[in-house]
Amino acid sequence: MITLEKVTKSYGAFQVLKGCSAEISKGEVVVVCGPSGSGKSTLIKCINALETFESGQIYVDGMAVRSAQTNHSALRAKAGMVFQSFELFSHLTILENIMLAPRIVQKRNSAEIRPLAEALLRRVGLERHASKYPIALSGGQQQRAAIARALAMKPDVMLFDEPTSALDPEMVQEVLQVMTELARDGMTMMCVTHEMGFARQVATRILFVDAGEIVDDCPAEDFFAGKCSPRAQSFLRFEEVS
Repeated sequence: MITLEKVTKSYGAFQVLKGCSAEISKGEVVVVCGPSGSGKSTLIKCINALETFESGQIYVDGMAVRSAQTNHSALRAKAGMVFQSFELFSHLTILENIMLAPRIVQKRNSAEIRPLAEALLRRVGLERHASKYPIALSGGQQQRAAIARALAMKPDVMLFDEPTSALDPEMVQEVLQVMTELARDGMTMMCVTHEMGFARQVATRILFVDAGEIVDDCPAEDFFAGKCSPRAQSFLRFEEVS
């Protein structure tokens, strides 16, 4: 589903990704974790070309990301993205936000899309908020709406970039619950997160990133059993204390 081959990325003289390689299969739930500033968000944004990279290659369902022939709109339809800051359009209702991409990108008419959008709102528990604008929703509700918006394109894989980091603690669980249900339904997912409880519950694999390198790539069960690098063990001890 996703193949990373020696991906390297720099910001000027600073090398943020250093030859990162990994393979994510269909149906896997892969959590990307590590200290702040380690390159996790940059790595996941490279997957659907929101960030460029200098060398190496990424394939999404056989589509080469670093290629002049690749249609990035088609790529992003395959790999839906949920950001930490929601990125909803404030001038559109929640229903209109969800319908927008299929209408603009896929050229589908509103009458055709509306039943899908309404079903997605029910799936994330927001059916009563369809006609509201984002400002009227809590942070947790806005993030659930953002998940529904990404699902409207019927992606093959969902990418999450720290989806709960902008939320108050009491709102985190409602978003993680939606993500957990997606995982149980078999959605291929790659998630940058510090929520180790969520990772323990649903992740099949862990990628531990430090200083731009994938230091550990192992089954979640092994990772949380301490069968990982000393650096990852130190990270886990700190997360448990905090």
